[in-house]
Amino acid sequence: MYNILYLYKELIFLDFQIRRKGFDEVFRRYIKKYTIEGSKEIFTEENSEEILEWFILLDQVCCWYPRKADCIHKTLIGYKILQSKYGIPVNMVIGIKKFPLEAHAWIQYQGHNLFEEMENLDSLKVIIDSNSYMKGVELR
Repeated sequence: MYNILYLYKELIFLDFQIRRKGFDEVFRRYIKKYTIEGSKEIFTEENSEEILEWFILLDQVCCWYPRKADCIHKTLIGYKILQSKYGIPVNMVIGIKKFPLEAHAWIQYQGHNLFEEMENLDSLKVIIDSNSYMKGVELR
């Protein structure tokens, strides 16, 4: 129960921040605040089940949220959880496809997509990722 309440609080706060400050400012703040330099934690059998439970709960919370909660919300909250709670060095990625217009955000770990089907993402061109953004590289 605590985890659901925690995720609802995070989602409400994140949604408010995106609406108030804009995505770019929130994205930048999450990278600065939650990126852990030198983190070498890896997924283990114990923490991978716990992490999967977090993401299942996050999907449920986003489904029942009265406002629209998209992949960007899940990605930012997932990034925060994986970096701050588990010390796992992940990368937030945002990609687009021009025709038909489509955009999506997801999390990568060591170059592999977490919780996403690979074939759905192959058609998207990565326009920004947190690792490049930290180094000051604009992908657009």
